[in-house]
Formats: sequence, structure tokens, C-alpha cells
Amino acid sequence: MKKSNVLWGLVLLMVLGSCEKESLPQAESVKSQQVRFFSVVEDEALTRAGGSSWAAGDHIGIYMKKESMDLNPDAIVNGADNISFVTAKNDGYFRPASGTLEYPTDGSAVDFIAYYPYQSTINSYIYKVDVTNQAKPENIDLLYADNLTGRTADSPTGNLQFYHKLSSLVMNISSSDGTDFSGLTASISGVKTKADFNLTNGQLTVDEASVGTIAMRRAGNAAEAILLPVATTSGIEITLRLGGKTHKFALPNTIKSLDSGKKYVFAVTVKGGGSPIVPDEATGYAKWRETPVITKTMMDKANVHYLNHYMPDKPTARNYSLLYDSDLRMAYWVAYPIYNGCVGTFQRQDNWIPDPELSSSLQANFKKAGDMYSRDYNRGHQIPSKDRTGNGAMNATTFYYTNATPQNKDMNGDIWGDLEAAVRGWGSNVDTVFVVTGAMARNTESEAVEYEVDAAGNDVAVPKYYYKAIARKLGGVFYTIAFKIPNDGTVSKENYMNYARSVSTLEKETGFTFFPSISADIKATLNTSQWR
Repeated sequence: MKKSNVLWGLVLLMVLGSCEKESLPQAESVKSQQVRFFSVVEDEALTRAGGSSWAAGDHIGIYMKKESMDLNPDAIVNGADNISFVTAKNDGYFRPASGTLEYPTDGSAVDFIAYYPYQSTINSYIYKVDVTNQAKPENIDLLYADNLTGRTADSPTGNLQFYHKLSSLVMNISSSDGTDFSGLTASISGVKTKADFNLTNGQLTVDEASVGTIAMRRAGNAAEAILLPVATTSGIEITLRLGGKTHKFALPNTIKSLDSGKKYVFAVTVKGGGSPIVPDEATGYAKWRETPVITKTMMDKANVHYLNHYMPDKPTARNYSLLYDSDLRMAYWVAYPIYNGCVGTFQRQDNWIPDPELSSSLQANFKKAGDMYSRDYNRGHQIPSKDRTGNGAMNATTFYYTNATPQNKDMNGDIWGDLEAAVRGWGSNVDTVFVVTGAMARNTESEAVEYEVDAAGNDVAVPKYYYKAIARKLGGVFYTIAFKIPNDGTVSKENYMNYARSVSTLEKETGFTFFPSISADIKATLNTSQWR
């Protein structure tokens, strides 16, 4: 079984030890080793509700067989033929659902095969897969592990690695004209729905006759489905229904197949009260973890510009990207990671210059503040200068005009500065924290835009509010949080946590889809205890 290209991973750390209270009587010279499992999630794409690795009561199936033998009745050791292991809590600690399971007391070696979700009846080691019902994806998301081999009572420890055997399809939905799509339903037709999975060798055999239609699960601003792998997506069609209107379309031509263990993400835009509904994700931009979805509708506008910056001293390392509106002379968002080396001791130089990636005639001129200082506005960074203090070259990139907006000086210096410092702190104990900082010139489409004047006499939009969307991984699980704060000095002394919201809520407020590779369930959850 090839595993090198698998995107989703799950590692179970086997915790095996002597438990005197549970041990059966043994010969004086023989120790009893009981089998237990402890799990940690290594990838956020797992389909666990609320983003946790497991839910209380989850069952996995375990086979323990003689070392190097194929899985068959003669190879089974100690009756471990599809034994149910259960976690009583959501902490990933698994033990047999009933009774005990022990290693051979004669010291012989064994191999393990494991799978999820558990089925009580399995004939000839064939696991029946049926993805027709998508209501609870965790009930159909097949995981498999066969790498833990050659274990004995004297050497029980090791990593049991699970891999997703099915595919995941995520359709992010947005509206370009304020259409309410909360009642939208989605289905996918022309897909295979049934398969046999051979537990002896990890091979999946799709029933080619099982072509059907699947109702996709709505989750926040997305519709999702777990699907059987196929070599071609030809004939697969999405049907969306909203407000009595129906629209059908094929998958984007960038999705040519559905491969085992892979997740496919694309975007659609809802217009005109529900019709037409068209696939709308643009191409030609870097789709990193922190990059919001950019639709084709956005990218086709002459005033909208996608810009990307790498680290000056390391051209292969990403710095930040942004989506800039040259009519407003303001970036809708600036997306960036904070990782080791980004934050250091360099002191800012305040050398404001045009962004070299865009004609200076399309940018606000922030060389001087113009009349802004008289109205209590600063040149507010979107990616903070302090987030790029690893050296002078990277810090200088935060002083591009495209990264600045007219920001209330009290709001900027107090509540917003406190939030920026907190974000840096949240990145101190993880590999990477992913951030999107944005500004919106209107609260609603109908609201008038307020303008300031830059050093060249250009009109520059004054944001009504600023926002941040943040993601980081703790204990193998992704957590997300968002903030939306008015560009108003009256909020300056408040606690930024008063303005916390879920990322899904911020998506609805801004119209952007953030962190498209992270589960919609995770983005809809707000757990502030992880951020205090």
C-alpha cells in the first residue's frame, strides 16, 4: 500500500503496560501485557465534530495476528478477530469495549491491523463501504492502519498510523450581491456510492454499478461530501437549489480525479437571489493555508489586484499576500504566517515606499500623512511591523503603501495593538500561526464610503472596521478565532476579546472564505479558552 502521497494522517501512540488490577493470573515467570491505545490527531482534515480527534464512544476495530501472516482465521492470536476498542471520553484513550486483550505470554511476535469506524459484522475480512448517507461524515470516513508489526510483550510500543482511504470534497459558497444562501441545498450526482475494502491488504474495490446521487452536508458557508476515489470526475455533476431555482454544473476542470486520502476544495458564487450559481474560484494565486479564497469575479475586476511577497533574504519563503482595491486604495486583506525567524529584535525604520509589485499610480501615497493627522488617523499597518522584525529587509516590506490604511490613532495604539501582541504570543508555542488581517470600507453594500486625502491628494477609503482571522494547531488539532473591531477611538480601552467571534461568522460579515483547507465545523466553533 503506497502511503507517500497521503494528505490526511492519524497517529495512535500505543500505550501498553502491566495493569495489576486487570491482569489474569499468570505463571510466576510470565508478565501479562494488556493492549491499550492512545491517539493524537496529526492533521486537521479529520471529520470529527467540533474539531476534536475523537468523540466519546467512538469505536475502532482491532485484529491481532501472528507476525508476517496474512489476515485469516489461522493467524488470529488470542481471539483478537475484530475486537472493538472504545474511547470513553474524547481524549483518544482506547481500551477494549469489553474484557481484555493481551499479548501472547510465550513471547511470540504479533502484527496489528486496525480500522475505523467499527462494524460488528465483517465477512471474509471485507469491510462494506457505503457513502450514500452524509449526515454524519464520521460514520463513513474510513481509516486504516497496518504498519504496527513484530510486537511482543517485551517490546509493545510503537506508532499505529491510520490513513484516510476515501476522498473529501468541499465547496465554499459566497454571495457577490448579498444573496441569503442559508437555505441552499447541494447534491452531487454521477458518483459511486459503494465499495468493498479488503482489510487483509488495504485495497478498495469500488462497485462500478453503484452510481447514484448524494446529498452534500451543509456546514457553515460550505457544502461537503466524503466520496469514493475515482480515476476520472467525468460525468459528476453538482446541483444547487435555492429559492425555487436550480443550477447544475460540472466539477471545476482542476479536479480531474478523486484520490484516496485527498481533500479537494473549490468555490462557487451565488448571485441574483440564487440564480445563476456558478463555480467561481480564480486561478493564478498561491493557495497557502492562510490565503482566503479569491473568486474569479473578484479577480476579473480591473480595480482588484492580488499581490504576493516573499522574504527578501529567502525568496522561497513566503512573507505575505494581499488583495488590493485600487479604487479604494486599500487592501481588503493581508494574509501571512508567523513562524520561527519572523519575529526578532530589529527596530522599525518607518521608511514608507510604494509597493514594487503594483504601479505607484494605483496606490495611496503614505509618504506623508496628508491631512490624516489632523483627523486623528495613523498610517495603520495590516501586517504589523512587529510581526516582521527578524531582519531589516523583511521589516521594510511592511512599510509598503499597500499595507497601510487610515486607522484611528487611539484604536490603533490600544485595543488593536493589544490584539497584535496577543497574536504574536499565540505563535510563540506553535510551529506556525496563520493570520488574515483585513479592513472593510463599508458595513453593508449600500453604505457610503468615507474618504481621506493622501500626500498626493488622492482619495483613500477610511475603513469602517478592521478584522483578524487566526488559526493555529494545538495537540494536533486546529483551532480558529476571529475579531471585528470598529475603526473608532471610543473602543480603544476595551478588551479585544469582547469582539471575538467564530471565523464562520466573520466569513458571513465580510463575504470572504478564510482558511479553506480547514473544516467548516472547526471554523464555526469559538472556544475562547484556547486563546486567553
